[in-house]
Amino acid sequence: MQRNNMTRPVAFALIIFIFVILFVAVFVAALVLRTSAGPSGTDLEGPDIASVEPPEPLPSDEPEPSPEPVPSEAPEPSEEPEPEAPESGEPPRIITSPAARMRIPGLSLDYEIQSMGADSSGTMLIARGIEVVSWFDRSAIPGNEGNAIFGAHNQWSGERSKIFTLDELEIGDELEIEYEDGTILRFFLESVFVYELRTAPAHLIMDTAGDARLTLITCKPPFNPATGTSDNRIVAIFKEEGVFVIPDPPVEKFPLKED
Repeated sequence: MQRNNMTRPVAFALIIFIFVILFVAVFVAALVLRTSAGPSGTDLEGPDIASVEPPEPLPSDEPEPSPEPVPSEAPEPSEEPEPEAPESGEPPRIITSPAARMRIPGLSLDYEIQSMGADSSGTMLIARGIEVVSWFDRSAIPGNEGNAIFGAHNQWSGERSKIFTLDELEIGDELEIEYEDGTILRFFLESVFVYELRTAPAHLIMDTAGDARLTLITCKPPFNPATGTSDNRIVAIFKEEGVFVIPDPPVEKFPLKED
């Protein structure tokens, strides 16, 4: 009876030990199976960088560099084309010689030309006397580009100049300029105007720029003692042959102020 009582605790302990052993075995087996079936911590972060190929570069807007050219013998320099000559075959004319004499056959006028400047107010000066024409030295040389401006007195010391009837010339009448070097150019009347002095468009008459032309100015009576000059101006414009244009009407005169 005493022997049976001692056997029970030993058997009970043996059963518990076996049970623990089985439990541990089952737990280990389950852990092994779970580990082999599920992803590892490395798998959760993605594939190993070393195990994949590098991605292709993104397309760029920059063109690929062209290959370096293969050096070769330098080509022989080509002959430069000769500059085209002007249509006329001649360079533009530039006159440097001063004008010496003016002739107007229609007025039987053959006068010396003197170079004159301007006074302190900018007004063109006119040489004294009747057998002389003044060239405004701030204007163009006649025949060059721009306006060549000339002036003359219509009378002096009670004697009339041959330019007195300048406004009676006909369109196309000739004016001749002789230069100091002996060159002679002919100009032809394009238009003639008579202006009242107070309303004359001086900014147009005295404009030295623009097309090549010759402007001849003189006074026209009546003489005004209060101003010391005539009340009117005759303005005649000449151009070279083949350039002048006949206006319509041929000769234009502005009505004069009547006293």
